[in-house]
Amino acid sequence: MRSKGVPIVVLIAAAVVVAAFFSACAQTESNAMSPAQYDRTLQKLSAAQESDLSNACDPEIGPVASGDYSIRADKAAQVIDELEHGRRVTQSRIDEALFVPPKALSTAQRARLIDELKYAKYMDNSGWWDWTRDPVIAQDFAVQEKKADRAIRDLETSQQVSWQEIDEGLQVPRYP
Repeated sequence: MRSKGVPIVVLIAAAVVVAAFFSACAQTESNAMSPAQYDRTLQKLSAAQESDLSNACDPEIGPVASGDYSIRADKAAQVIDELEHGRRVTQSRIDEALFVPPKALSTAQRARLIDELKYAKYMDNSGWWDWTRDPVIAQDFAVQEKKADRAIRDLETSQQVSWQEIDEGLQVPRYP
């Protein structure tokens, strides 16, 4: 009886070791940067944070943009903190933290954003029709379509719109 139990224990121990190995590999691969890349990334994030904080204090940009810049500065600070403490940070989070929105949009930039939002709205509407058999998923598409509509309306009427609203309007739910 004892000989049958040993192979099970060995298998469980081997599975734990393999799982630990792969999780350690996954963690180091996500932030696989050379020391020079790491330093440059931290410098860029610090510059983005400073720029966001400076823009947030500009009285000419209005309260919506000021709040938007403050939120983005906080995101940059969080990513910096996580990197400095050796935590895993995805490249998309780093890229998002590095993005400093312009203080004003040109007519061409506004038109391009409106076109992108209209395409996202089209994709939301298509997704809704594809998923009408599942009301929860269909509702996700309907909510996203409304977010895109709101951002489009604000951009077309030259209202203040936060980049958070634009980002949310550009999102299209993904389901298998």
